[in-house]
Amino acid sequence: MGSIGDSMRMICPDTSLLPDFHKAQPRRIQQFFQSNYFRATGYENGKEVTLRATKCSGYSLARTLLQDQSAEGWQKVLDLGLDKLEAVFHEVQGFAQDNNNGRVADICLSSELVAWRDEQHKAGRILPAKGYGITRVSDAIVELLGVGDWPPPLLTNAALFGSGFLNFLLGAYDSQVLYSNYCSDMGFFYEHGYDKVFPDYQALLEQAGADPHALSTAGGRERRAAAELGLRYIRRKIVLEETHIAHLSNKTAALNREDVLALNFCESSLWGMAAEMMAHGSDCGGIVNDFAFSCPATDVVDVGSDIPNSELFNSFLNTADITGTGVVTEEALRRIYDAQAHCGARIFTERWSEPGARMCSFLYVWHIVNDRHNFLRRAVLGYCKVRTFRPTQQIADFEEAFDEDMHTTGFSHPLIGSCNGDATCDHVENHFAQSHGDPLLKDLWYYMADGPLEYASKGIVDQMREANLIEGLRIAVARAYSYALIDELAWFAAHASHHAWQVNYLFEAAMFGSILDDGGLKGKLDRVE
Repeated sequence: MGSIGDSMRMICPDTSLLPDFHKAQPRRIQQFFQSNYFRATGYENGKEVTLRATKCSGYSLARTLLQDQSAEGWQKVLDLGLDKLEAVFHEVQGFAQDNNNGRVADICLSSELVAWRDEQHKAGRILPAKGYGITRVSDAIVELLGVGDWPPPLLTNAALFGSGFLNFLLGAYDSQVLYSNYCSDMGFFYEHGYDKVFPDYQALLEQAGADPHALSTAGGRERRAAAELGLRYIRRKIVLEETHIAHLSNKTAALNREDVLALNFCESSLWGMAAEMMAHGSDCGGIVNDFAFSCPATDVVDVGSDIPNSELFNSFLNTADITGTGVVTEEALRRIYDAQAHCGARIFTERWSEPGARMCSFLYVWHIVNDRHNFLRRAVLGYCKVRTFRPTQQIADFEEAFDEDMHTTGFSHPLIGSCNGDATCDHVENHFAQSHGDPLLKDLWYYMADGPLEYASKGIVDQMREANLIEGLRIAVARAYSYALIDELAWFAAHASHHAWQVNYLFEAAMFGSILDDGGLKGKLDRVE
């Protein structure tokens, strides 16, 4: 079988780059000369050294999805995802014609949740519809990172603190490739309508895909070939959504466990990043698991919004706990929430330093700062629904937490070496002590965890307070990165994510807060049209 990179010779020639493509580099990252960040400094006998290869146990189902990393292997997964996608949307059309084969379910909130939503709305506690994520970062962020000459698509809060910082946490061959990788991963934002907003968006993707310098590095060709395949999935889904938009509200796909795994992996929209991690030796099962988990790690804050909106693939709503009855109950949501929280626990704790874990961990930060998900508003509106009893911290693999029909099992294991569950827990205190009380790290934890919890738990909406917490987190993250605190940033993001799932339950608060959506996107797509 040929390598996935072989197809790049046909997809992207080794020329056609605009001459100034690499002029826009962050000044600050030039200082990071550690071989574990810029691999160009880690050569032995002329051969590039890869330092992020990590094997992990478990994830048996994830290992069956992509059994080899050849071009044929990736194409097979894409074909599987596209087949499932087409089948579901075909069912939507059949649904409209009273021809339902069980791949799509009508869903609605339970009467109890409807009553709660109506009561909250009457009290003025209404969640604004999801934003588009196209606001520009502040001048303070631009100055901290030295990115003033970057093109506009790269300087939105959603993009920079999404694809940008995901790459910043991973490093690259050198600063030029780091920039190119960021541009390559911007394909994620097709679903946000960036191609309709930014005239130079498409050119960035094409330039990154054809970048001869990046293509010549270990994993660079594999990355760009996989990114191109991932774009095919994204574009096809967009076409299908736009075609069937009139029939998507209050529906969700009914999927089995294998289908959910395959579609979640496709829906991650970051195949290029995943392919390069595997090319560097990272555990394939772990990477597939992590990138698939990125879907519930995002869907959790969209549950209530995605019921009236036109999203068929919310992984919380795709479970048999929901599709079996078509009724979204509080009890079902808590069961699904716990199952997903247990699936993510290993990622955020024992595996925090691995590349896929870094990607998942930073999603929590992204939800807060991206000007799209309005995480803090969701959390403050839904905090009254957060459980008062705190169970012990648990872990589970995906195939343990859900059965073959995608129904929760209730099965999990105790998390070994869990933190003590305090707001600033013993694990965080240990990191503070090891850094001699570095104020940068204290700022990180405050804006990632303590500040959001303090705000949400009061239950009072304060727009100014939200704005201060959001921009404070952006600045804390950018400052930590500008001082090359890469591993520290990764660890604090991971542990704050773990707290948000299983300690302070801010994700649970945001999940219930999403039910208070104002319905502004009912019958519409949540992107610029």
